[in-house]
Amino acid sequence: MKVIERYASAVRSSNLEINERTTRSDSDVLGAMGLAGREFPLAVALQRLFLGDSTAARELVEILADDAWRQARAMKVKLNRVQAYDLAQGCVAWHRNPTCEHCGGHGATVIPGSTTLGVKCKLCKGTGRTSLSRIFKEHAEVADWLVAHMERHQAMAGPEAMKQIAGYLDLKIAVAKAAR
Repeated sequence: MKVIERYASAVRSSNLEINERTTRSDSDVLGAMGLAGREFPLAVALQRLFLGDSTAARELVEILADDAWRQARAMKVKLNRVQAYDLAQGCVAWHRNPTCEHCGGHGATVIPGSTTLGVKCKLCKGTGRTSLSRIFKEHAEVADWLVAHMERHQAMAGPEAMKQIAGYLDLKIAVAKAAR
């Protein structure tokens, strides 16, 4: 089982006792994600958000707004702090639900009075996803970068948590072998 899957169950656990006979108890996994969050706060905040912790959204938007503002400066795009915050909020909302509202994510409109799909959706051009460039017209380049940035960091949380817990697991295994 992956660390992210273990984290998903550990955050809802009522048993956080430390058992020296286990190598991946809920408290071990929570501690590893906490340590990973010190080095990669964006990655862990994303994982928390997608596991149902809606309080992580505020923390995530603040981190992303700062990243977007810095990237806009590097790209020489005019974007102030308030616009960066709004852009980050919009990108998080899009990342959570990119489905085109007009076609319901099918890529084609439903023929009125039936359940059959008809012509290709004009708003999403058949992709079933709302276009970021349509939402953030003048800051589309920064919005695209921000979504790619979130996806990159989302993939980092699990491996980083495993790195944080790896030394502890090796120590516990060595102690268990020595006790036999």
